[in-house]
Amino acid sequence: MEPECVPNTMLKSLIFSFMFFPLPSPEAILSCKHKFSKGMSLRIEWKKIQSQGVSFVYYNGEFTVAPTMPVCEVPSSAMTGTVVELSCKETEGSPPSEYQWYKNGVALLEKTGTGSARAANITYTMNKKSGTLLFNTVTKNDTGEYFCEASNGIGLSQKCSVKRMQVDDLNVSGIIAAVVFVALVMALCGLGVFYAQKKGYFTSK
Repeated sequence: MEPECVPNTMLKSLIFSFMFFPLPSPEAILSCKHKFSKGMSLRIEWKKIQSQGVSFVYYNGEFTVAPTMPVCEVPSSAMTGTVVELSCKETEGSPPSEYQWYKNGVALLEKTGTGSARAANITYTMNKKSGTLLFNTVTKNDTGEYFCEASNGIGLSQKCSVKRMQVDDLNVSGIIAAVVFVALVMALCGLGVFYAQKKGYFTSK
């Protein structure tokens, strides 16, 4: 269907608008026919009207699409001293979205310098272009609830659901206890076999 644009207002220039109701489809071609006097300058805009507001689809010669809900990858648990990376991505927005990470509802800061006290206290690297949040050496202080927000200046920003990351110390005492227990079990098994052989339980008659 090729809709005809009809002028609805006369200001300093002609403003055209039309409504259409496309059927669900993976792709569509929309067109707008208009007539104007030679030498007249026109700017074409496509807008998407939704319940939450109006957003531009085509503006200043470029297509624009609001971001969708990003997909966030946050590990539920991690050990102190390890490398941990959180990721956030959405692929529908145009221009491409930038990403902001939050911890416990507070926006995380970017590490902008190496000599400041603020930079010294930041233990992570946040890349707003790629959406990654990297902890080179994660600590227990990094435990918290994380989510990411995607925005590109078009429409409303979108955020993923909150996910908790728990960081714990490596249980060295528990590992030592387990090793000692296994060693004792193996020693007892060896003594049992030695005793059985001494008593002749394994001697064939």
